[in-house]
Amino acid sequence: MRSLETLKIRMEKQQGNAMHVAKFLANHSKVEKVNYLGLIKKGTKEHAIYTKQYSGSGAMMSFEIKGGEKEAFAFLNHLKLIKLAVSLGSTESLAEHPKTMTHAGVEEEHLKQFEITDALIRLSIGVENHEDIVWDIEQALEKV
Repeated sequence: MRSLETLKIRMEKQQGNAMHVAKFLANHSKVEKVNYLGLIKKGTKEHAIYTKQYSGSGAMMSFEIKGGEKEAFAFLNHLKLIKLAVSLGSTESLAEHPKTMTHAGVEEEHLKQFEITDALIRLSIGVENHEDIVWDIEQALEKV
């Protein structure tokens, strides 16, 4: 119950950080695609659904790195600030490889249906300074 007192301010910080990260990833040459509610284009059917159902874009996103599992693992192995974990998040930023972690037991046909690829990386953005989070992602992408 004590943590509920700061939930709103934590989520606002995480959501703001996530937008910085999503914009950075969307413009990076080693990133194929970014999945983040905050990047849905205005005027689209998807944006209308988003604004009807949500009051914010949250702190969870995923992206596909150019390449495959080798590149995804290289990225994950070079993170310094962001921790490797399957949790949906807390105050610290987390990363995971869904295909070999949370969805390791899922049949290939379902993975394809849900677009869970070898190149997919999921991020849960925390409350750290957004510049530190972006720096960590940038330096890890440089190693790929």
